Amino acid sequence: MLVAYITYVSFTYLFVSRKILNLCNLTLLYIMLGIYIGAETIKYSAQWVQLTDFIFLQDSIFYLKIGFYVVMLSFLIFQMFFKERSLKKNYYHNFDKLIINNISWILILFASIPLYVVFIDIYVPVFESKTHISKYFQDRLEDFIPYRPFYTLSINALSTLLFMQINHLLFVNKKLTILKLPFKKSFFKILFMTATLFLTAKRGQLYLPIFISMVAYLLYRRKIIQLSVLGSFMIILVGLSRNYNKILSGDFNFEDIFMSLSTSFLVSVRELTRVLMAFNNNAHEYLLGKTYIAGFFSFIPTKINFFKEKYNYMRYTSHISNHDPDLYGGMRSTYLGEAYVNFGLLGVILAPVVFALIVYICHLIVLKYSKNRFLFYLLIFWFFKLIIYPIYENGSTMFLFFLITVLFMIIPSLQLTFKKERVLLRIKFLTKNGHRKI
Repeated sequence: MLVAYITYVSFTYLFVSRKILNLCNLTLLYIMLGIYIGAETIKYSAQWVQLTDFIFLQDSIFYLKIGFYVVMLSFLIFQMFFKERSLKKNYYHNFDKLIINNISWILILFASIPLYVVFIDIYVPVFESKTHISKYFQDRLEDFIPYRPFYTLSINALSTLLFMQINHLLFVNKKLTILKLPFKKSFFKILFMTATLFLTAKRGQLYLPIFISMVAYLLYRRKIIQLSVLGSFMIILVGLSRNYNKILSGDFNFEDIFMSLSTSFLVSVRELTRVLMAFNNNAHEYLLGKTYIAGFFSFIPTKINFFKEKYNYMRYTSHISNHDPDLYGGMRSTYLGEAYVNFGLLGVILAPVVFALIVYICHLIVLKYSKNRFLFYLLIFWFFKLIIYPIYENGSTMFLFFLITVLFMIIPSLQLTFKKERVLLRIKFLTKNGHRKI
């Protein structure tokens, strides 16, 4: 795979576009690392999920490699057919308003209300004795279920707003130092949203927006040393974040960091192995697309959506592994696992083509609308976080997350204007504008 990847990157750099860092290359790199690292560490990470039978390990690696090569070949065909070098940039747009915006306090507080209602009525997850369990409120599930749709909406909305506010702070302040931060109005908004998300004990919604913004900014500023330090710090912080209560009680040890990281990242090999074992050992029938239908209608609450309750992919993996889907988050076996339980080997071959097409469309959007280098890096990593990573890890289950995120990207761009005794709704990111260089 490594030789194929280097060959592909070299070829596309010489004959397609002069960019090493792009969405296609980043996607393939992530898939490849997931396979290599997942295969080497599965015996270690398996102990955290009680996986002892590795009979389907080679099948898991084989299917993931099929996905990798089909995605790579699809990228190459798309890139040669579309002729990227002839693509003209669009500088006269406000597309950046979708990810760079100064968020009002009213919207921030409104989006935070469901979280604080749950904190007050149930508890603050980060301070519970089992942080990794309490963030799903398993021990107070009956109390939490009525709040769950609003809590999910709130936590993803606030994460999106945090990302946009950080980008605004970095965009408007060309020379920003730590000493100047407390004097910026945006800083207190960022501080409030960061503290609120921290209390939920949900790592992805807090750390990914911060990490993406800072990586994009440091790449734009060409601060490679600072980028290396930040990356190392964030990895350690993510490892620590699952063990705050242990740290406070003095029961923490460094193995807890490795446990947290090994159950959070690059787990595609292990999780696909688990799904293949649960599906095949119990002779389940192929679902023929049912999980995709459940995913697309996931905005309908589970309580009144029987199809989602039974066929939502993450809930389905809980069912076939004999777990309660209300207490267990399911298995992140990648979109290939979902394709397999729906259509078997045919799904494993065809699904990567669809996945590659989605990635390539995002890739073209980045190339066309990145009117400056900061926006270029932001769009690459944000699309990776918004679309590519969720689909790759969780399949159609993440459609609801996508809808919530897009909704709260659009809301700050809506503006009411008064003209000739009429109230008009202006959508800022759809308006044309001049080219602003940074």
